[in-house]
Amino acid sequence: MADCFAAIILAAGQSRRMGEFKPLLPLGEITVLEHGIALFRKAGIRDLRVVTGHEGERLEPLLQSLKIPRVDNPLYREGMFTSIQTALRTLPEEVTAFFLLPVDIPLVRPSTVKTLLRAWHTSRHGIIQPIFNGVYGHPPLISTRYRDIILNAKGEGGLKKLLGTFSEDTLELEISDEYVLLDMDTPEDYSLLCHRWNRQGIPTEKECEHLLVHQFALSPRTVVHCRQVARIATLLTDELQKQGLEIDLELVLAAGLLHDCARPEPHHAEAGEKALRLLGFPKVAAVVGRHMDLEVPDTFEPTMAEIVYLADKLAAGDRRVGLEHRFEEKRRRYANQPEILDKIETRLQAARKIKQKLEAFLGRDLEEVLKDSECENIHHA
Repeated sequence: MADCFAAIILAAGQSRRMGEFKPLLPLGEITVLEHGIALFRKAGIRDLRVVTGHEGERLEPLLQSLKIPRVDNPLYREGMFTSIQTALRTLPEEVTAFFLLPVDIPLVRPSTVKTLLRAWHTSRHGIIQPIFNGVYGHPPLISTRYRDIILNAKGEGGLKKLLGTFSEDTLELEISDEYVLLDMDTPEDYSLLCHRWNRQGIPTEKECEHLLVHQFALSPRTVVHCRQVARIATLLTDELQKQGLEIDLELVLAAGLLHDCARPEPHHAEAGEKALRLLGFPKVAAVVGRHMDLEVPDTFEPTMAEIVYLADKLAAGDRRVGLEHRFEEKRRRYANQPEILDKIETRLQAARKIKQKLEAFLGRDLEEVLKDSECENIHHA
């Protein structure tokens, strides 16, 4: 018999610290609650239910339009644990496991839910707990064999404490999704999530670091190189922005950090682009896919791909080096391999052209620009 999954969204709280009714706050073109519902529907979860309490009647029209059952918790003032118990009493017997998501954690990536489902099918654990850099997040996936244990518990310390007694049956799964931690308790939190919603197609700096270490399992040496390329690329971008170039600094940072994400593979630029597209980061993928070979058009304004390309050619491991120095090392290494030498020369010519383009735009020698930027960063550190 195939496993059957459900998702429970907890929306019974009083939103005291927020000062507004959280489930109906807008986040993009839809509400916070609708984001949670869409998350599970995108992952193929059809059995969804929303637990209401405080001002629950305000959610009734929306839930009816979405054909989502509303489960009212009359004991919501006694805490979230009572909402979990209320929802569990309504789950059909055929449900194998359920996700649990507070309504104020609305930006979890659909890929995260799919990753948890894959882990369920490939492991024998009854609790799949997403974590980000060692910190527990949401939504956990919990076997219904814990239903009676939860229903009979008093809830002291909450569900986390209760499930902590079953550590041997828990798979702690590192997920490259910082949003499993980002809740929305205050207006400041809400403002941050509104910003992040508009940037969801770009991994955060912490997510990039997590991807390098956990998803792609790169060597420490490669990770250090990626950080150096990102540092050079963001220094250049900052200077270009000062001169009026409209360019996305967050996207440059992510592309710089992830440019060698598939380094161990043949044709690693193309492999990295493919992997990042599958993860839901197409804009980053497009830059990463061009960081090895790039045709440089005769335009005045530098592009994002050109900046990352040049930054990669100015970094040797964790050191910033001169362009000619970097390629001289490569020439010596491949002196007896004409085909590779031809590619090296082509890449050097592209890098020189980009360097000239940046210097023309900035009106300064690139080495001076980088030195000044580094000194300024040290001064402000």
